[in-house]
Amino acid sequence: FMPREPEASWENGIRSVRRDEMGRLCQLLDNVFFEGLSDMQPHAFNDDNMHNLRVVVENGEVVSHIGTIRRNISIMGCTLRVASLGGVATYEAHRGKGHATALLRDTMHHCLKDGVDYIMVSGYRNMYHRYGCRYVGRDWIYHIASERANDFDDTTWTITQASTADVETIGAIYRREPVRWLRPPSDIAFGIDGWVQNRPAKTYLIHRGDQPVAFGVIQQARERDARQVYLLDYAGERSAIVGALGKFIDNQHLNQLSLHVKRFDTVLRGLLEARSLSGEQANLPGTTMIIHFEQLLEKMRPYFVERVGEHAAQGLVFREVGDEYHIYYGGDRVVAESRGAAAQLIFGTLEETENAMLDAGGRAGEILRACLPIPGVWYGVNHL
Repeated sequence: FMPREPEASWENGIRSVRRDEMGRLCQLLDNVFFEGLSDMQPHAFNDDNMHNLRVVVENGEVVSHIGTIRRNISIMGCTLRVASLGGVATYEAHRGKGHATALLRDTMHHCLKDGVDYIMVSGYRNMYHRYGCRYVGRDWIYHIASERANDFDDTTWTITQASTADVETIGAIYRREPVRWLRPPSDIAFGIDGWVQNRPAKTYLIHRGDQPVAFGVIQQARERDARQVYLLDYAGERSAIVGALGKFIDNQHLNQLSLHVKRFDTVLRGLLEARSLSGEQANLPGTTMIIHFEQLLEKMRPYFVERVGEHAAQGLVFREVGDEYHIYYGGDRVVAESRGAAAQLIFGTLEETENAMLDAGGRAGEILRACLPIPGVWYGVNHL
C-alpha cells in the first residue's frame, strides 16, 4: 500500500501547519521576530495545537503564519470561549501579497466554526482595526517604586519560589477568581519558571504561616528592563498580594514593580490606595475582536439576571443584522454599527465611546448600562 501523494492544492495555499513543517514555521518566527520565540510559547507551538497554527505555503515553503490558542474562560460564573491570537509573521519577500489579511479572515472563520466568542489579539495593526479589533476595557495599572517597597512588605506573609509540584496548589488558588481562564495544568506549569508574555518569569507562592493563600508570576529583570518589571499574573487573597509586593521588589532589587488591576477588583484597588498608591486607567491587554456576538451575550445572560433581574434580562434580544449588531428590549434598541463598535459596547472603553450607543437606545440602553461593560480576562500565561 503506497501512501497517496498529497494534492498540489493541499501542499500550497492556506491551511494548518503539518508536523514536518514545524521547524520551518519556527524559522519564519525567528526571522520576523527574534530567535527562540516559539520556545517561549510552548502552549501554542506544540503537536496538540497544530490545527490552530494557520500558514500560507508557497512551493512547499511556509511563508506566512497566524496562530491562536483556544481556551474557555469564566466571567462572573458564565463560560465563554476565547482565542488568543499572535505570531503574525510573513517573510519580507512575500509581503504585499495579502497573505496576512487572508490568514486573518481564515482564522476568524475557523474561530466562528469552533464556537469562539471573541479573540484577544496581542498588538495593534491597521489590518486588525479594519476587521473590528479595538482597544477596550476600563482597568487600572499601578506602579510601586523601590522607595515604597517597605510599605508593601508585611511580616504576615512569606514568599517561596514555586516548583512543578505546586501546579495543583496554584490551580486551586486560581480557580477561585471570578474572572479567569479555565487553564489546563500545562498552562500553569510553563509559567513556573519559563516565559510569560515573552518575558522570563517565575511563579512564587505567598503563604500565611505554612498555608499558601495567593501566588504571583513575576517577570525576571533583564539588562534592558532597567529593573522595572511586571507582576504578570496573580490570584488569591488580596491582602497577601499587596503585602508581598515589597518582597518581590527586594528579591530582585527592582526600581519599579507594576501590576494590572481589573476594574471590578475594588478590594485590591482599595488595599493599594489605602497605602497611598494611585493608579492610572488602562485598557485590557492587546485588542479585542468580537466573533460570535449573539452567542457571547446569550452566554452572559445569567450574569445579566444578577444585575437587572429575571424579567429585564430575559427581555433582551441579541441580533446580528447585516454588518450591524443590535440589542432589543421591547420597542427600543441599542445599535453597534460595526464589529469594532460591538467590542466597545460589550467591554467598554477608556473614552466611554459606548455611552452614545447606550444613550440612543431608550429602555434597552438603560438596562444595558446596568449589565455592561463585562470584565475581560488578563492574559497571564495565556498570551500569544
